[in-house]
Amino acid sequence: MIKINLVSAGTEAAVTKKATPEISLGGHRADIILLVVLAIGLAVTGIRWYMLHSTVVELTDIKAERTIERNELQKYIDKVEELEAKRAELKAKIDTIRKLKENQKGPVRILDEVSRTMPDLVWLTGLNLAGTHVTLNGMALDENAIANYVDNLDASPFFNEPTVVTIQRSREDSFTFRLECDFTYSPSGIASAEVEAEG
Repeated sequence: MIKINLVSAGTEAAVTKKATPEISLGGHRADIILLVVLAIGLAVTGIRWYMLHSTVVELTDIKAERTIERNELQKYIDKVEELEAKRAELKAKIDTIRKLKENQKGPVRILDEVSRTMPDLVWLTGLNLAGTHVTLNGMALDENAIANYVDNLDASPFFNEPTVVTIQRSREDSFTFRLECDFTYSPSGIASAEVEAEG
């Protein structure tokens, strides 16, 4: 009679089945995809870093070149600033001299304009100048002569419209008056003509 041991045969088959290696990517597929994504991310980051590093190096080189150029030009810049300061100083001195000249001839011009505008039958007894404000005291043989004097002063480019402060009859044949107005040393039309003449 033949005996077959079924139990031991089944155990050996099971051991043989377990010893056979199995190739499967099912469990490791997610790890591989993660590694690929990480590799791509590192590559992109590396390329971006390299580009930024190249830009920084380029800008550093440009800054160094500009610094060298600025240092070379600084002495010329300092010279130009020095010349500009001297020019401003000379301009201030010229303006001061011009104002002094205008102030020197100012009273002469005021007297000249006051006498030019004076009509017949009028004479002055006093002239007071406070800055550019002029006060005229005088006498006239009639009121029409005073009115003519006011019109003449008003027509002059050097005087603004005069104000009649007082008119009084002093005697039967004369009147005393007081006028006030402001004087302009260089009216716009006269000043431009003088500048053209000096040029």
